Amino acid sequence: MKARFTNKVMVITGSAQGIGKRVAELAAAEGASLLLVDIADYVHNVAADLRDQGVSVIAVQANLETWAGAESIMAEAYRQFGKIDILINNVGGTIWAQPFDQYTPEQIEKEIQRSLFTTLWCCRAVLPICSNKRAA
Repeated sequence: MKARFTNKVMVITGSAQGIGKRVAELAAAEGASLLLVDIADYVHNVAADLRDQGVSVIAVQANLETWAGAESIMAEAYRQFGKIDILINNVGGTIWAQPFDQYTPEQIEKEIQRSLFTTLWCCRAVLPICSNKRAA
């Protein structure tokens, strides 16, 4: 396997299972240091498995539907690794689980909060860190 991510720090949201977990596994295999984020506590199991393979990895539980949650995660990644090179926004909901016309307005609003705002908050929170890196 290539080592595209050697000396790179990657933050992966929604990394306790599914696509996020697999991205973490593949990035680790290519040399990335990882900060794994999920609201579910089994994100710690994913990190432990990777750590057992010699990966530099930290797991953090957080609610990324809030600005405070996203900001704290990026600050933690910076504290632990001194930089963030790559952000993978993988948090999302289940708007696809039934025909769209069967969703209530409240369910649609919740999906927007879970899928769109988590991405926007995380992108906004990482920008000052990336700006600092360029200035250094």
